[in-house]
Amino acid sequence: MPSPIQELYETRVYPAMSHPISDPAVSAVAAKLGGLDVRHPAEARILEIGCCSGLNLIPLAMRWPGGRFVGIDLSGPSIEEARALATAAGVSNVEFYAVDLRDFDATGGPFDFIIAHGFFSWVPDDVKAALFAFCRRNLAPTGIATISFNLECGWQARFPVIRKVRAIKQAGARDEWSALGILRTVTEANSPELAIIDDMLAKGPAILAFDDFGPVNDPWPLDRFVHAAAAAGMRWLGESDPGKNLPRNLDEVTVEKLRREAADPLGFQIAADAAAGRTFRSGVLCRDDAPVEDRISLERVFEFSVRSGQLPLDSEDQSIFGAIRSRAPACIAMTEVLAAMPGFSRQDVARRSYDGIQLGWILPRIEPVWFDEEPPDRPVLNSFRLECARRRLPLVDVWHQPCSFPVRHADVLAAMDGTRDQGGLAGFARNHCPELAFEPWLRHLAWRGMFA
Repeated sequence: MPSPIQELYETRVYPAMSHPISDPAVSAVAAKLGGLDVRHPAEARILEIGCCSGLNLIPLAMRWPGGRFVGIDLSGPSIEEARALATAAGVSNVEFYAVDLRDFDATGGPFDFIIAHGFFSWVPDDVKAALFAFCRRNLAPTGIATISFNLECGWQARFPVIRKVRAIKQAGARDEWSALGILRTVTEANSPELAIIDDMLAKGPAILAFDDFGPVNDPWPLDRFVHAAAAAGMRWLGESDPGKNLPRNLDEVTVEKLRREAADPLGFQIAADAAAGRTFRSGVLCRDDAPVEDRISLERVFEFSVRSGQLPLDSEDQSIFGAIRSRAPACIAMTEVLAAMPGFSRQDVARRSYDGIQLGWILPRIEPVWFDEEPPDRPVLNSFRLECARRRLPLVDVWHQPCSFPVRHADVLAAMDGTRDQGGLAGFARNHCPELAFEPWLRHLAWRGMFA
């Protein structure tokens, strides 16, 4: 008899999307800041566990044609869609398998990167243990695993809402989505549960069926995750996004208070999670025998490329931020940032950059990204984005962010096959979806690197 999880994945398909927090271009930076020299993703072997229909893995394979990519998922229909999408887009360096992790023979390994996003908290404990053991067994000596999971401290406030929704469904609502809508109408305006309900509604029914209302939803505290990983021979290096090691909604006074009161760094992280009501983490782990440096030189930041995030208005680092922002939307090498700041020492630039990365106002990557912010005369999507537009799937931008479009807008995107110039596309858009402000929309696509 199939388990509830198998039944869900055999009857429904998780919505296609990319996961920027799992991008090896960013997690490689996190690993290096944690003291581990990982292989460059451009020549790496990368496995995604729970790859769904391939929208996360295929654009990575297209970005790095010299790498080898493997995706596995429990859902046969999702794997068939992933194979068809890769074939239609002409991406040949990726393979997909419909298989249970526990039965997978690790074709293509050992792996330099293993991605398991949206997997850990939705499987039973024996599968969680199998994931840690698999990673320890199949990671290369300097490989990393990016594993996301729900945090217990933040989910304690969500479970009462989930129980109420299920009670409303049991009382006669058609499904959880309908029950959630009913709960929204009867919840008082000053109730703290209202924000949770609205957050659930923003996810949409397709995602909720797998996430909040999945057959298994098992959030853990950070220390339980770290200790379970260690028992399997895995070592925690930090968040996959270096700017998210600390929750951004904590002020400096609170952070310093928590730091003084904590017995050790892990205790500080746990206290910060609880103070922020954090619901989610995405960790980078390596083998416990990996050659991890104990002390990290600030010089390491000059191995990265950076782009601007959001700098607080009262920050003292407007100068370095301005040097980075002036090259937007590109992601430029840190050596270029240094060259643009002749009045600052190399050590000062390194310190300010490191702090900016940790605080999230400098966004690092393992390689530079250049593209024209203005749309070309003849806008053309690459083969993968074009195929996604034809299939009404989200388009993945140059930063690995998914971007969804209304159906009629997707028709305009599907017309960007090189047969029309801007004027022809504008006419097509006027006839097909007159409500679309075509020129600013086209510039927005260019700004997101859709024509890169």
